[in-house]
Amino acid sequence: MRRKLAVCAAFLLLSMMPLLAGQAAKQPRPKTQKELEALQKVQAAAQAGNVDDELAAINNVLENFVDTEFKPQLLVMALQASERKNDYALIVTWSERLLQSDPNDIDARVALAEATARHTRENDLDKADSIKKIQDNANKALELLKTANTPPAGVPDAQWPEVKKDLTGRAYVALGQAATLDKKFPDALTQYKAAVAADPAPAMKAYLAKSYVENKQYDDAITTADQVIADASAPAVVKQFAQSQKDVATKLKGGAK
Repeated sequence: MRRKLAVCAAFLLLSMMPLLAGQAAKQPRPKTQKELEALQKVQAAAQAGNVDDELAAINNVLENFVDTEFKPQLLVMALQASERKNDYALIVTWSERLLQSDPNDIDARVALAEATARHTRENDLDKADSIKKIQDNANKALELLKTANTPPAGVPDAQWPEVKKDLTGRAYVALGQAATLDKKFPDALTQYKAAVAADPAPAMKAYLAKSYVENKQYDDAITTADQVIADASAPAVVKQFAQSQKDVATKLKGGAK
C-alpha cells in the first residue's frame, strides 16, 4: 500500500512552475539557476522511474543547497524511492533523516515501524529493542493521525483522506507484527482488526486471516481469506498469501476434529 507514491514528484514540479512563469507565489522556490537545474534532475529521474538516479539527485540537492526550500518534499521523495526499491537500510536512513527534520512526520514514523517489523526475526538478540522501536513509532503515528486534519507537504487535500486511511492501517499492521513477534497473539489479532477497520484493503484482510490462524480461529481465517481471494482489486501476491492462510486453516481445522 503506497497511495502517496509519485505525489511529491508531481507537487515538486508544480511548485516550480510559478518561478518558471515569472509569477509570484507563496510556494517553495529555487534560489538560484543551479538549484533549479539540480531540482530538474530530481524530477527527470523520478519521472523516468529510476530510483538510484532519483536518490542520487536528491542527495545532490540536499548536500549542495543546504537551505533549499524543497527539503521536506525531497526527504519524502527519498523515503518513497527507498520503499519502492525495498531497501531496508535506505528506508531506515531516510525515515530517520525525515524525523530529524520533523519529529512529527507521520509517513516516516509508519515507514520505520513497518520496515523494522518486516526485518525483525524471532531469534534476533535485539528483538526486544526492535519491538519497542516498532511500537513507539506506530503508536506515535496513530496519535498524530488523530488530529492530522491538514495534509503534509506533497499530498493534495483531495487525496489526504485515503492516504490517512492507508497510514492508519499500516501503523496497526506494524503493531500486530510486533505483538506476533512477542508471542502475544490475542493482542496481534486486536491490532489487525483495527487495521481492517481503518482500511479494509485486501492486504490488511490477508494479515487478519493469518492472525486468525495463529489464534486457532480457523473458520474466521477461512472466511476472511475467501474475502481476499474473491476481491478483484487484490494483487496476485496478496491473493496467494490469503490462499496459503486458508489452506493452513483448513488443514488445522480438520486435524482439530
